[in-house]
Amino acid sequence: MLATHEQPLKTHVVTSDTRMAGVPAVLRYRSDDPFAVRLAFLDVDPDGDPDGGADGEEGAADGTGAVTDAIEWVFARDLLTDGLHTPTGEGDVHVWPFGPSDLMIELRSGASTALVITPQAAVRMFLCHAYAIVPAGSEPRHLDLDRALARLVDHGQG
Repeated sequence: MLATHEQPLKTHVVTSDTRMAGVPAVLRYRSDDPFAVRLAFLDVDPDGDPDGGADGEEGAADGTGAVTDAIEWVFARDLLTDGLHTPTGEGDVHVWPFGPSDLMIELRSGASTALVITPQAAVRMFLCHAYAIVPAGSEPRHLDLDRALARLVDHGQG
């Protein structure tokens, strides 16, 4: 049975060209992908139109605006866990404690780098839920490799 958890995050993102902005984000966890977490940065259109109002239609009636995932990064749950205590990571994602209460997540893509600053407390809460869904060490029991391989073979025959 699929179990999921989402944790909204308040983040500040510093880009390669040293711009800094508050960007809404969400951490996601799925029991069918037990080793991974997803960090999605959200695109919020205040008019409620996910495509930015290009069609001229009105936004959401409740005034909340439409929310879509603008960018999603997938990386190891263990990387996020370890990064709460010590600098960790290799390749495109690095995580480390930042000051007394924040966490820094460095994301690299080609020549671009973004530094994401978010409260450790929100990340800890997210990880508590993720480990309650799939405890450490039990991840292989939640993988359906036969189904995943069948899906890959089916797509490869097209």
